[in-house]
Amino acid sequence: MMKKILFLIVLLMSILPVCAVNWEMIDTDIPNLSLYVDTDSLMYINNDECYYAIRFKEGDKPEKFAYLKSNSATNYVGVIQTGEYGLDQYKPQVVFRNAHVFMKPIKENSFLSYAHEFTTTRQETDSLAQEASSLRESNVKPVSYTLANNLKEYTNITSSALYDNWNPPASVRNTQAVIVLTIGVDGSLQNYKFTKSSGDEATDRSIISAVEKTVPFVRFPRSASSTEPQNFQFVFDYKWFTKSVH
Repeated sequence: MMKKILFLIVLLMSILPVCAVNWEMIDTDIPNLSLYVDTDSLMYINNDECYYAIRFKEGDKPEKFAYLKSNSATNYVGVIQTGEYGLDQYKPQVVFRNAHVFMKPIKENSFLSYAHEFTTTRQETDSLAQEASSLRESNVKPVSYTLANNLKEYTNITSSALYDNWNPPASVRNTQAVIVLTIGVDGSLQNYKFTKSSGDEATDRSIISAVEKTVPFVRFPRSASSTEPQNFQFVFDYKWFTKSVH
């Protein structure tokens, strides 16, 4: 019976998840100091705070580790726990789960400032990347072939799309503007220019916004013989509180 219990214990220990570790060296101007941040230990609590682990060695002293918490908004750092480094003792996820730490301003001459700057900068970079990715995803529009049989019908379909995306200013007076769009065969916007301004800056901006919201345009009809970008003229009219694009 005892042998079976020991076998089960060994088996359970063999299937326990191994803590992922990815030590990234941090450049400092401090002589005889080696400093690393475990990027796999980085745990963002919110937009300003994160937990992470560092490993450091000063001269001939034993290599140590520390579990830290940084706040990028206040430039505060807290040391949760330190000790001599050893993989058998290194368990950041366990420590971070119930971490309690006193935060205080970071000293400029402390080597912790390098780890703090690295992690908070990385957090800002990751956040910007995520925002950019979300923005790209929110602006993705399917580009398909139009059902138009010729470029005249294609122009009508594009006019309708521009009309749907045009929101002229509420205070605008009766105006008319003419814009020429250079559109690629794949529906991409190659260029644009006003051949006639509305005379109202806010109205012109609203027209440009409508163009940008409509991009990418649908592809040219399959029957279109040219594979070169084409110029299309559109007239934006606003009269008696009624808009039209043709």
